[in-house]
Amino acid sequence: MIMKHKHSGTKTFLRFSAILSIAAILFISAGCKLIENLHPELVQRGEEFPGSKECSKCHIDIYNEWVESSHSNSYTNEAFKVSTNNYEFKFCLGCHVPETIFKSQSGDSTDKAGVGLPTLNDEEIAARSYKLADGVDCQGCHLTTDCTLAGPHSGVSPHPTEKREELYRTSALCGICHRDTMEEYLAYTEGGGEATCQECHMPAVNRKLIQNEPWQKLHARKEGKAHTFSRLSAIKKKRDFIELEFSEIDNGNYQITGNVEITNTNVSHSIPTGKYGYREILLLINLKDNLGAIIKSKQESMFMELNTQLNPGEKRIVNFIFDLKGKNSVLKWLEASLFRTNFDRADRTEFASVKMELDQSMKD
Repeated sequence: MIMKHKHSGTKTFLRFSAILSIAAILFISAGCKLIENLHPELVQRGEEFPGSKECSKCHIDIYNEWVESSHSNSYTNEAFKVSTNNYEFKFCLGCHVPETIFKSQSGDSTDKAGVGLPTLNDEEIAARSYKLADGVDCQGCHLTTDCTLAGPHSGVSPHPTEKREELYRTSALCGICHRDTMEEYLAYTEGGGEATCQECHMPAVNRKLIQNEPWQKLHARKEGKAHTFSRLSAIKKKRDFIELEFSEIDNGNYQITGNVEITNTNVSHSIPTGKYGYREILLLINLKDNLGAIIKSKQESMFMELNTQLNPGEKRIVNFIFDLKGKNSVLKWLEASLFRTNFDRADRTEFASVKMELDQSMKD
């Protein structure tokens, strides 16, 4: 009797779940106006918008990626605060706390690179005065001027979403704010390059866009993009996008001379890129002994401000001369690494490295 009772209860539960699912589907198919009332706050501007945290109730994975990204702290990070003299330079705020990026669009056009770059008028992107700690928030990229949520996929549950696949899957989206980098990108496409910003900085994922109950049961897995917006994502995807190699190494006369050849093979923009903030790419060349100690070292920096950035496809040769007079060491390694760093050199993201073994003992 007990077993029969359990079996009967299970069947009843399954029937009830099926009825609920069918009812939900019918409710959704009735039209956007019904569903629109479930979360009207998501398309409200101003203080009525509860912030991106509200979006995390459904879009759990996307929110967790965004909250760890540079977009989420684009306003609060210390470097931006210092660079804008404690937010005094208001022209920066439109891209760091945008009300919506669609504000500055005056229609779509197809540029000569064929990426559908939106035409930008002289009006700057409007900065919002609320929820500043969210930085580039969900509304910033997904709320249109007519207060409709938009994205690469259409949807009606639990809120309507307008499909704008052409915009969201091309670099035109990123170029709305990253205009200087977009100019470099267009030069890259003119040379035959095809990679988009999203391919490197938003890794491909296949998943349900929402993970909460009961809505996830009504959604299929879709091809999408991780909301990481990170150079680390690009490095993981293309480990060979910058090439380093030693050339013309010569040992003699108490010197080691040679070159480090740097080639931007797979980056669709210059490194560094962007005109604002402290952006330094540093090449570090070390000569080490058999115990790993640095005997000699050379540094060379690249800056946009000095026009020393490495452009797409560019090859650059940096020579070095290490004078070893007075040294009494067993030389073992030549090492070179290229990385991005900040002003106090506390942060570093390595782009590429190369190591060459030496079998040489030099004494004076």
